[in-house]
Amino acid sequence: PAWAALLRWFGDLASFGLGTSLVTGERVWDEVAHQLGATLRLSAAAVAIGVAIGGPLGVRAGMRPGGWADRSTLVLAAALRAMPPFLLAVLLMMVASVWLGALPAAGEHDGGLLLPAATLGLGLAAGLARVVRAAVRTALASPSHEFLRTCGLTDAQALRHHGLRHAAVPVLAWLGVQTVFLVEGAVVVETLFAWPGIGHALVHAVFGRDVPMIQGTALCMGLLFVVFNFAIDSACLWADPRRRAGVPR
Repeated sequence: PAWAALLRWFGDLASFGLGTSLVTGERVWDEVAHQLGATLRLSAAAVAIGVAIGGPLGVRAGMRPGGWADRSTLVLAAALRAMPPFLLAVLLMMVASVWLGALPAAGEHDGGLLLPAATLGLGLAAGLARVVRAAVRTALASPSHEFLRTCGLTDAQALRHHGLRHAAVPVLAWLGVQTVFLVEGAVVVETLFAWPGIGHALVHAVFGRDVPMIQGTALCMGLLFVVFNFAIDSACLWADPRRRAGVPR
């Protein structure tokens, strides 16, 4: 009966058993552990690309509003955020794999991580640049920054030594939420590039009607959401001492 099967599943879950895949015959826990590792590697590479591109552009745009960097990041952010991920993935495949022949179009080996990471990272960089720009503008307009300017520091020095930590709180919060979406929402990108991640595994499990794998992947995605949110709150608490002291912001 359904109630007995549900109780048995909860009992297996309490002993860290997720059952056996109906397609491969392997333990779901072993399958999910490998796929989750691949997804986390892809997400970490995408975040690294997004921070490396969007962070400096956002700081530059925030320090010089209305300049070329500000206008360029606005256009870039609008274009990349409006472009569907599958379209960006196909364009990168055409350029890097078909025309240049520099990177493989699919797979896990021989640089196969770069194209899916770039697909996710470029969209992340576009949004991150605007968030960093707004956070930097807020930091530059704060009374603490004005005080540092009266002490003889330049805008760049005050921002580097004090303002960046002030601007890090909203950036960390936004970046953490986007990281959760990267881990849980990379289904299309992983499928296009045949990347063996948890999103790709979930799609195959749905088409194969592999119920234990669907349950295992969905459970891991839910746990990841909780863990990432806890990590985000901890990072924001570390970055903002006013939260630890209970001082109103």
